[in-house]
Amino acid sequence: MRSIHFRTRLLVAFWLVLIPAVCVPAIYIFKTLEGEILTETKTRAFNQLELAHWLVRQQFPFNDPETMDQWISRLGDKLDYRITLVESGGRVLADSAIAYPKIAEMDSHLYREEIMGARKEGIAQNIRYSTTLKRKMIYAAKPLALPGDPQAIIRVAIPISNIESRLSFYANRFWISLAAIFILTLFISFILARRLEIPINKVIQASREIGEGNLDRRLEIEDSPEFKQLSTCINQMADKIQHHIGMIDEQKQELEAVLEGMREGVMLLDKNGRIKSINRALTGIARCVPSCIGYRPMEVFLNPEIQKACNEVIAGKPLKSLRVAIENDIFYELNLVKIPDGGAVAVFHDISELIRLEKVRQDFVANVSHELRTPLTSIKGYAETLMDPKLRASKEAETFIQPILKNANQMSNIVKDLLELTRQQQKQQDSLRLVPVDAAESFQSAWETCMPMAEQKNIQVLNQLSGPVMVNADTNSLTQVFRNLLDNAIRHSPSNTSVTVFAIDESDHFVFAVSDEGQGIAMRHQKRVFERFYRVDKERSRASGGTGLGLAICRHAVKAMGGEIWVKSPPDGRSKGSVFFFTLNKAGQNQNRKTYDDSDG
Repeated sequence: MRSIHFRTRLLVAFWLVLIPAVCVPAIYIFKTLEGEILTETKTRAFNQLELAHWLVRQQFPFNDPETMDQWISRLGDKLDYRITLVESGGRVLADSAIAYPKIAEMDSHLYREEIMGARKEGIAQNIRYSTTLKRKMIYAAKPLALPGDPQAIIRVAIPISNIESRLSFYANRFWISLAAIFILTLFISFILARRLEIPINKVIQASREIGEGNLDRRLEIEDSPEFKQLSTCINQMADKIQHHIGMIDEQKQELEAVLEGMREGVMLLDKNGRIKSINRALTGIARCVPSCIGYRPMEVFLNPEIQKACNEVIAGKPLKSLRVAIENDIFYELNLVKIPDGGAVAVFHDISELIRLEKVRQDFVANVSHELRTPLTSIKGYAETLMDPKLRASKEAETFIQPILKNANQMSNIVKDLLELTRQQQKQQDSLRLVPVDAAESFQSAWETCMPMAEQKNIQVLNQLSGPVMVNADTNSLTQVFRNLLDNAIRHSPSNTSVTVFAIDESDHFVFAVSDEGQGIAMRHQKRVFERFYRVDKERSRASGGTGLGLAICRHAVKAMGGEIWVKSPPDGRSKGSVFFFTLNKAGQNQNRKTYDDSDG
């Protein structure tokens, strides 16, 4: 019933009311009329029977049976009904509707109901179908005393077709009237339904548009007070929905802005432990391709500790914190909080830098302690030896003084490089002011400092920096970079080799290179050689007099001037040796300095 159209339901409702209201009285009237007509016909049949009975008695006797049949036939034609005379044995003597020669062929009427009733009660009638005339008839019969047969019966038969015609006439009028009423009700119901459907369809359309998000839609219906009140309620509801959705959208945008702006990854789990929502930071952490939504944490992070913690919180534990490693060098502090309605919120805080800095601090303390312990031990040992008065007066005392001086110088160099590294970091923090500098002149100043060491090892320095090479730089810092790279190349190059310095002219910057012919640096060490106190070969480096801070100073100085520094070992086309590259912007070009990243602490 709910799927039936409103117009159809209204029509059905009309008809359900009209059918009993019209049909029941009509059927009652029809039945009453039918009964009255039938009663009238039966009365007429008895009257005609009495008339026929009297006329036949008046006409007797007849000369012969055929004459009687002819007279009966004429009487039946005049009265317009069938007259039959039946003897006491049931044989038909005369019949106005049957030709005389065929009367002898008629069946016996002895057991006809009207015949039997007339003999028993004196007069009787019956309505039945006549097999002789092939029609429905009303029969009326009564005894007729004939000469020689006092038990004879006279019967009158009136066709019921006249009654049926009259009843059919009234029935046709009734059905025509009923059809007209139904058509009228159909028309009226259509008009009423149409009048009702128009405002209802407006309400439906407005409700659908509001439900689909068109909150500016408003409804105006003036057809009736009821629909006007309904439209007012719908408009007020739309206003409230628009207001609340506006507040929700505003709060949602604020929350999304907060979540998307967070560096911490945020993950929302539903009550089944599946990922319901994540922010942009967690997308990068989990590397969701194309999306993490709908998956379990184990399927995204491949970490059983994360899955176990999520299961515990969803199962009922109010909160949980743990430290997890997503990758080898990436660590996160994971905080999980249960949501009262089911599910949990997980926040990933990247602590990789803190852990790395802590490790760098520990390594730095250990390296400084180690670097200072060796010369201090030597100085202490030689100093204690010199405390012997006999040894101080001997010629051997001078041989003990030289190691003390050497180790003291080594300690002094370490302290000096530490101070220089601190100064470079301070320059970075104070936004170093860069000016046009000729890199060729800075290299020449650095070469003059390193020349004695190169001559001692008979190392030839090939300077390919021809002409002025103008870059944005700090003069002292650039000279320091060249000096440390030259010092590093000379220290780790065999005697009787060469060190080459050259520059590559790019579109907006120069790439400077310092190439040596040493043993080279293994690939596993190349990313760490710029860390403080990191040594590829600790004993050899220490013996050569290096402090382990030169490349770290270069790295900080180059970054402070907006460049990058890296090493390639061995260079292309060679089996050994190393080339240290660094970049600087050309003078007059934008610095394009990158964010400072102190990767070695």
